[in-house]
Amino acid sequence: MSGIEGIEVHDETRERRSDYENSEDERRRSKIGTLKKKALNASNKFTHSFKKRGKRKIDYRVPSVSIEDVRDAREESAVNDLRQMLLQMDLLPDRHDDYHTFLRFLKARDFNVDKTIQMWEEMLNWRREYGTDTILEDFEFEELEEVLQYYPQGYHGVDREGRPVYIERLGKAHPSKLMRITTIERYLKYHVQEFERALQEKFPACSIASKETDLFNYHNLGCARPGS
Repeated sequence: MSGIEGIEVHDETRERRSDYENSEDERRRSKIGTLKKKALNASNKFTHSFKKRGKRKIDYRVPSVSIEDVRDAREESAVNDLRQMLLQMDLLPDRHDDYHTFLRFLKARDFNVDKTIQMWEEMLNWRREYGTDTILEDFEFEELEEVLQYYPQGYHGVDREGRPVYIERLGKAHPSKLMRITTIERYLKYHVQEFERALQEKFPACSIASKETDLFNYHNLGCARPGS
């Protein structure tokens, strides 16, 4: 009888362990599902906001989600100094008043303030001349569906760190057919528009899902002038 009782105790212990593991798996899946839902809701919110009439400031912050933002003291001091200089020179539009954007420009010029300000001013001039600040509302790429037939590309999922993955299927590209549908100028404008859309919709949504500020700022490439 003692052998049978031992087997029963072992089975009961295994069942409790199995129930606990299943419960943990359900909690993890529920947490992942909740984060994905928040990211999707945030992305949908940004997408719908551009479909409404008129122009308004988009606030992609979600108060219910806490995102860790770790800063280096020396970098933060350099950023604050740069920000004050840009304010004094009237080179700081509200939409670009962002800590990590300043830091990215400083790193691009090895924290040389003069070169950073020059790069910043060139970026603002380019955006103004190209109409980048309003390109989401002003430009419509009607030929997109046809273009994708001869140059398949676009975002597809995220990597292991939650960063959006962009894929271009170059082996299926047909430049000659592509140029019958659109022009280099319009195609370039479409890419600039998509960078702006990613900056305002996709990257913040992924940051919300992963609770990482560096995720958004690692991909924050659309503000700088191409090639700079």
